[in-house]
Amino acid sequence: MPLTQVVEYLNERLHQLHPAARLRKQAGFRYRNGVLTAGVASFRLRPDQVPVVRAIDGERVAYSARCVVETGRGLPVRAEALYVQAWDPEDVVFLDRFLRVFHALHHLGCGHEPGASLALDVHLRHVSAVPEQHGQVFEDLLARLGLIPSQILLRLDGRALQRDPHVQDAAHSFARRGYRLVATRPDFGETDWDLLHRIGVRWVLQDVAALRCLRDQDVLNDWLARAAAQGLGIWLDKIAHPGDLTEATALGAELVEGDWFRDPVSVPTRAPTRAAS
Repeated sequence: MPLTQVVEYLNERLHQLHPAARLRKQAGFRYRNGVLTAGVASFRLRPDQVPVVRAIDGERVAYSARCVVETGRGLPVRAEALYVQAWDPEDVVFLDRFLRVFHALHHLGCGHEPGASLALDVHLRHVSAVPEQHGQVFEDLLARLGLIPSQILLRLDGRALQRDPHVQDAAHSFARRGYRLVATRPDFGETDWDLLHRIGVRWVLQDVAALRCLRDQDVLNDWLARAAAQGLGIWLDKIAHPGDLTEATALGAELVEGDWFRDPVSVPTRAPTRAAS
């Protein structure tokens, strides 16, 4: 099915799935002249991706979704500003699914090799608003794009994962459906590695600067050792230059991402493949 028809179908389907969402009347995907964009209320959205590479050899294994958001006057704003428009739980659920489908559409149109993985955020307000069966609706929407849950890396707030039973239940549901889970930025001193392993987390994401600023080397070494003991990989983002990559590799990071990897000559990359299991 041509991408134009897919976009039209998903616009209609998202509206059907969220009849109580006020925001659905103010949001939609647009595909014109080979360019995918979207609108939410007065905001204009452009999709973006950052390569995720395997630290040991520089092979691209996934793409991390980002959203470039501008006001109607063309002023850039943070993507989180979109959620100011979502007053009710129905709007939150609609908006979060809308954004994930937007990124999946873009991923499909990028021409990556089959099996290339996509990393997406799951907003905590969405998790709170959905009582059960997390991931089911999104799985059905992905199927229309020829994607399956195992190609999707879902990022969940690491602190909430360890403190909120409902978020843990949501993680279990996502994992059972085949999504691969990433816990983002848990507290260094309070990371419950056994819990993260039991609820299906595969990687823990931190930015490289946070590890650099951790002055207690013993705490850092213990944190890394406990992650390895539970079989969880370390994923470091905001890699900006060769020194960051060298540091990340020395720390034993499995995956790294950052704008620096947009340039194919930054590291010796090969064709995208499935993320490490």
